[in-house]
Amino acid sequence: MNYLIYLAHGPAELRSEALYSILSYFEVAPVPPATVLIYTDAPDAFRAVLGERADVLYPNVTAAEWQTWRGESNMVYLLKIGVLEHAAAHYPGNLLFVDTDTIWQRDPTPIFEQIAQGVRFMHVNEGILRTGNTLSRKVYRHLQGREFQAGAARVSITPDTPLYNSGVIGFQSKDAALLRDVMQLADQLYAAYHKHMMEQLATGLRLGLDSPLREAAPYVLHYWNLKAARPVLARVFEKYQGQPTTELLARAHQLNLPVIHEAELAYRTLPSWRRTLLKLLGKRWRMPELAV
Repeated sequence: MNYLIYLAHGPAELRSEALYSILSYFEVAPVPPATVLIYTDAPDAFRAVLGERADVLYPNVTAAEWQTWRGESNMVYLLKIGVLEHAAAHYPGNLLFVDTDTIWQRDPTPIFEQIAQGVRFMHVNEGILRTGNTLSRKVYRHLQGREFQAGAARVSITPDTPLYNSGVIGFQSKDAALLRDVMQLADQLYAAYHKHMMEQLATGLRLGLDSPLREAAPYVLHYWNLKAARPVLARVFEKYQGQPTTELLARAHQLNLPVIHEAELAYRTLPSWRRTLLKLLGKRWRMPELAV
């Protein structure tokens, strides 16, 4: 069995993101290869748009479980690990977790076929730490040469250590024990240098340690840098509620989030002196006004 997993717990804006992603999935996959699992505290909000579908399930999670998954530190990555462990225990098969701020661009059937063969997936290889962006280089300078425990294995930060984006995580449910290794490793990395990217660094290090690790990026876009788009998407689903899903999807597509995503990334990767100059000239990148 194949399962496509979403975590949309909390703000309504996350539900709008998830709905857009799910509708885009059904658009590119006319014969859906997976059952969609939506981990949410508001399943009726999804049913109001998606209707009752046999291939969309809402796992029953208690309030106590949600709180336990968040842990004492209330870190989002702990919630993701809790959801993945729950899915692996209750829905055995090939698991593909996708962040809500994603848009499907190709049928993911080949991804699930490769997961079934033991391949693991993350969203995209962002390059090696040593030569990456400013933050990646800082992390490398702090952690280079150090070893960390990940279950029975030890991993080290080397000149060739890559950083994978964790907006997508795919693996077989039988490998769920690796999630505890990821958590252990992430805790050590956070303790060594407290930066938000440590969760994805830990995930990539552990999942890629003893299995091929491939990119899901050709299939799904992860617009992680456009948090300002969330309220706009929420307005789309609010304004056009009750309309057919084809209309909702068309309205969401009209926002052109992939184009805006690339424009912001291009600005983000400019040399710091150019960004400073553009700010001084009043030409820094800004989220465009989006009509809904």
